[in-house]
Amino acid sequence: MSEPLATEIVDGINAPALTRNFAAALPWFTQINRAHLVMLSEQGLIEKAVAARLLRHVDALAAEGPTSFELDPQREDPWFNYEAELISRAGPEGGWVHLARSRNDLKSTLDRLRCKEIAEALLQGCLSLRSALQARVSAEASTIMPGYTHMQHAQPITFGWYLLGVESALTRDTTRIEDAIVRMDECPLGAGALAGTRFPLNRERTAELLGFSRAQGHSLDAVCNRDALIELGSAATQLAMTIGRICQDFYVWSTFEFGMIEFPDRVAITSSIMPQKKNLAVLETLKSRPAALIGALTTAVAACRAVPFGHSMEVGAETGRWLWDALDELAAMMPAACVIVDCAKPKKDRMEYLAGANFATATALADLLCSRLQLPFRDAHHITGRYVRLVLNGATPSEAICQAFVEQTGRDLDDPETLLGEALNPAGVLEATTGVGPSLEETTALLELANDRIRKTRDAAENRRQRSEAAASRLAEACDELTAGEQQEASV
Repeated sequence: MSEPLATEIVDGINAPALTRNFAAALPWFTQINRAHLVMLSEQGLIEKAVAARLLRHVDALAAEGPTSFELDPQREDPWFNYEAELISRAGPEGGWVHLARSRNDLKSTLDRLRCKEIAEALLQGCLSLRSALQARVSAEASTIMPGYTHMQHAQPITFGWYLLGVESALTRDTTRIEDAIVRMDECPLGAGALAGTRFPLNRERTAELLGFSRAQGHSLDAVCNRDALIELGSAATQLAMTIGRICQDFYVWSTFEFGMIEFPDRVAITSSIMPQKKNLAVLETLKSRPAALIGALTTAVAACRAVPFGHSMEVGAETGRWLWDALDELAAMMPAACVIVDCAKPKKDRMEYLAGANFATATALADLLCSRLQLPFRDAHHITGRYVRLVLNGATPSEAICQAFVEQTGRDLDDPETLLGEALNPAGVLEATTGVGPSLEETTALLELANDRIRKTRDAAENRRQRSEAAASRLAEACDELTAGEQQEASV
């Protein structure tokens, strides 16, 4: 360049981005540089002694950490600052580390590695939360409570059944993250700026050393997309929504007005002025995660909208501008969600009372009229609706059901007390439920399936962890072999 960058650009764009991104990038630079140097030496593209000396500098920079770098925003970005420090220590041969690659494939590889790490952390958080829910399902499978639609009394369910429903939704959230991990498990390194390189690289070797399952096939696609990050952001947003919904229910149910659930003091805060207050701010924080992720994800998608199909700052930098932090925050908060599930204590008497209040068993009454008396369901529905209105107007339940039955059918109802006794008992309604529903039998069966699913997911995650550790061991061994060989030559 014939002149330096304008001060306004350096101060307003480069400096803030460099300060924000360098520390997070350093560990990934270390890992990628180590794998790249091993591959270059194995391919005969640089001398093994050079690779060994550079590896020692790379390791030293990693050990010393971000504070060992004197960052200069005139150098544009984290990589040029890293490379400048490496060359200042290693001399001109420090420039070999960037042979046969571009910042484009370097940064894309960094983002893929970072995505994989966060995805696995979120996956483990999902598994822990599902395990916590499953444990509570077993304990609360017979705890009767009201179910709601439109926030109005609907039908009796159990607390265990409710929690199992949340676990079922989290299973899909987990699967979305698993699917995203499969698609992001390709290594962009070696794609260059967009069109590869003339050097005979072994891209599969680099992918292996970095813990990827394979090298990414198309070099242009490898550098011009951050869809792995966007896909993970989408899956994480849906995960946050599921967590937010159970937190919203707990938030409402723990109020004095509902009084269905309570929490210990260790998950609550108090007021600075009202000494009686016990505020569940943790639920408010967890409920707000979807908002943070939606904002970050919207920015990421908008940054890639109508961008040419090639590398650009919108894709390479702005896509993750807010999304990295939002994903990290969600992963860090997952244990707090587990605590909430673990310590939520149902007030069983209050729950059972509400399960039978406000005509919550009316559907069961309509079902009985249909099954016992062979009435068309719509007639049974009309009779039950009329029964509810008559009771609200002051009639006794027995008077109301008899009058409603006569009005609809023109016949008298035999033995209304037995019919009402069965229909108005929430526990009896639950026991009579067959097929898909909150019966103990169905809860037990579905819980067994849920346990089986989580075991399979844990096994798959453990296989990936072992593969990642094996890759790290192979990389360490290859680096050790290079540096040991160089030391032996130097001693001779």
